[in-house]
Amino acid sequence: MKELFVSYPYLFVFVMAFFNWFMTFLGSTIVFFIKKESQKLVSISLGSAAGIMVAASFFSLILPAINELDNKPTYFLLIIPLGFLLGGLFLRLCDLLLPHEHLISHHQEGLKDSHLSKTNLLMLAMTLHNIPEGLAVGVAFAGNGQQLLSAIILSIGIGIQNFPEGMAISLPMHQCGISKSKSLFYGQLSALVEIPSALIGYSFAKMMGTILPFALSFAAGAMIFVCIEELIPEANATKEIDVGTMSFMVGFIIMMTLDICLG
Repeated sequence: MKELFVSYPYLFVFVMAFFNWFMTFLGSTIVFFIKKESQKLVSISLGSAAGIMVAASFFSLILPAINELDNKPTYFLLIIPLGFLLGGLFLRLCDLLLPHEHLISHHQEGLKDSHLSKTNLLMLAMTLHNIPEGLAVGVAFAGNGQQLLSAIILSIGIGIQNFPEGMAISLPMHQCGISKSKSLFYGQLSALVEIPSALIGYSFAKMMGTILPFALSFAAGAMIFVCIEELIPEANATKEIDVGTMSFMVGFIIMMTLDICLG
């Protein structure tokens, strides 16, 4: 597998990012099988997705970043908290500028003079959410094959969390009065951004190979921002607080187990 990656790195990254989109598509199709509103199912979807993302940020991004600096002077490790902070600030800036609406609470953020529809606001929210996931996958594969297994585990983990994430997009849209077909369409469309984001992240990290630890921690910071600002509050925005919390725990355990068993 390493030989295949070395020979066709962009194709490899594309396939893994496509897998992540496809898992979102599969999750979005659940809207056709749910006959009535289920806030509990949405809370489970958001909580488990958040748990997987938090675990992936630590086990598949921050730890590999630390390993990359293993033979460097200790002060080089400051690159990691700096990258983490800037990743969060980057998403915060996007949050301030791009108009979007939260799935459950329907709280709107970004520029207030937007004339976008509710559907488009929801779409922008989930697109903003998926950008750091794509960047994380691309950056993780930029380590010249040295962290290949860790990058594959990260991609698998994001793919797994994209399934409940697809549900968490399409179900609330349908509950807002949008047809099941359109809910599926918008649900999978929000994840398409992960493919170009992964390719851009890989290209950027390869061109600037010496800052790979920074890029890894930057991606981790962006993902953690999404979890704390979007997924976790939304999972607990209904009466199903305990369900969202326990789903987070299960999601974290799934990703941690993948890393322990495969890594």
